[in-house]
Amino acid sequence: MQIYLTVNISNKKWYIGKDTKERLRYLGSGTALKRAIRCYGHQSFKKFILERCISIEELNRAEKSWIRFTNAVQDPMSYNIAKGGDGGPGDGFRGARAWFSSLSTEEKKSLHARQAAKRCKGWYVSKINDTTETYISNIAEWCRKNSIDLSMPSSLNNPKSRLFQKQTKGWRIRRSDMPALLPYLDKRKIGHENIACKEKTWITIDGKRIWSSKENV
Repeated sequence: MQIYLTVNISNKKWYIGKDTKERLRYLGSGTALKRAIRCYGHQSFKKFILERCISIEELNRAEKSWIRFTNAVQDPMSYNIAKGGDGGPGDGFRGARAWFSSLSTEEKKSLHARQAAKRCKGWYVSKINDTTETYISNIAEWCRKNSIDLSMPSSLNNPKSRLFQKQTKGWRIRRSDMPALLPYLDKRKIGHENIACKEKTWITIDGKRIWSSKENV
């Protein structure tokens, strides 16, 4: 059983959580964290072990202690939205409802504000020959107006996609919570020497066309 720290290496945001099974690839189950993992990809996060415990009770106490010590619930660089332990949104619907009901009005408002701030908000679009970006809140509507396939924004922002950070119909698109795009390089306009064709040509021998060295011409 362990307390761990998950860090987003792209924007330095972090999350403190607990794991009873000590899974190597497990990064956490927080709502804001899982949304960030979908946005940035699993490879953009690293996990560090903070403490190991021998019982559930000790694990819950340690998690609450670490969250309180780091001020994780209030820190805008944290993905944590609950105080940890055996309560909070991650422990099922009943636990979430009981935990949320116990909050004061101001705490609920603060929670909603933090959740909104941690969501992946909107998109930025720009032309390949102009780095000026325009903020778009409704990317689906924008795609329809510009005759762009609705699947393209997700493909352009998925590190696992062959289209990652490329362009579509002269437009570049990025999620507002992702790093700024690097200058666009149109590789289609870069010449490549075709070694296979160098010093070769078609010649006719006995009525058959053969790809051969120019020396045989």
